[in-house]
Amino acid sequence: MRALWDFARLEESKVLPGLGFLSRSGLLRGAIGVACPNCGAKLKVVQTRIVLVRVVAWGALLAFYAWFGIWRRQTNLLLPQWLFLSVAVASVVGLALLLRIATPYLARVRPVQDGEQLSYPLRSRMRVLPLPDLASDRAMATSNNRWRGP
Repeated sequence: MRALWDFARLEESKVLPGLGFLSRSGLLRGAIGVACPNCGAKLKVVQTRIVLVRVVAWGALLAFYAWFGIWRRQTNLLLPQWLFLSVAVASVVGLALLLRIATPYLARVRPVQDGEQLSYPLRSRMRVLPLPDLASDRAMATSNNRWRGP
């Protein structure tokens, strides 16, 4: 999945804004599919877990800020404003970077259903790998003098 997001990010920088595969939120735009290079199975990329993790992560960060503000008022904790703002900015940037890195790992795939229209942006990158040739394996193995095979 990382290859798909890397391609989408690279492609996003080469086209006009809004016309690439990624939306502003970093999710793939439209129905995107991938094909297995080994067996040729067509699979649809499902992004439900990405959305759920993002909503929970940002909600937890905002809930923590709210809780910290209430706790700070109740305990009369005095913090310099620059310290609070720098920690808040650092946590927002850190969470955004973490979610950007984790996004491809949260994507799932499922088999394509009948009549489902998908685009396959990695089609040109896909190549079916040939099966290994046993004769060439034997030739490589015979170059090793210690090998005592048939």
